Amino acid sequence: MNRCFIFGALPVRGMPIKPDEGDFIIAADKGYDVALSLGLTPDLVVGDFDSRGAAPDVKNLVRLQIRKDDTDVGHAVELGFEKGYTDFVVYGAVGGLLDHTFANIVIAYDIAVRGGTPLFIGDDGCFTVLHNGEKRFPARKDGRISVFALGKAARGVSIEGLSYELCDYTLPCTSHIGVSNSFIGKPSRISVTDGDLLIVWQTE
Repeated sequence: MNRCFIFGALPVRGMPIKPDEGDFIIAADKGYDVALSLGLTPDLVVGDFDSRGAAPDVKNLVRLQIRKDDTDVGHAVELGFEKGYTDFVVYGAVGGLLDHTFANIVIAYDIAVRGGTPLFIGDDGCFTVLHNGEKRFPARKDGRISVFALGKAARGVSIEGLSYELCDYTLPCTSHIGVSNSFIGKPSRISVTDGDLLIVWQTE
């Protein structure tokens, strides 16, 4: 299945997951410059261009009002859904302004409950939201990983192959018991049967 790659305004030092032929690339505002710096030509550019200062001179442009009800990255996600994509990889949107990072967690949550797969990748950490499903990781020697319930208690939470494991656990959305787990050199798996999990881990 083809993926929708979205680039936000924050600098990107590396790309552990790169677009393949057939993937769709959207640049959100200053993310246009970020994509170009990585040798990528966006298929679509969207934004109010407050962070970039001016819109780029391209044909494939969606100009937004500065006063609006969503962020540039959020609007880019909506355009991706409209084009039929459900698998989203987002760069340049982890870190920076704290409120925007929270907004991007909410955007990832929305993608997941709509049946999509979100992956937000930063230089130091990544996050995804898991809705009634599972996330598998290949063996990693080390690195921190944390799990939190969103919205309501997550039921049937299981964690395998990490330093701390769980089996069919009910994780309250008010609990931080899932913080600072770690990879231990084994393939690992996190799953939930009823609910939503925010999974945050260190970039390799």
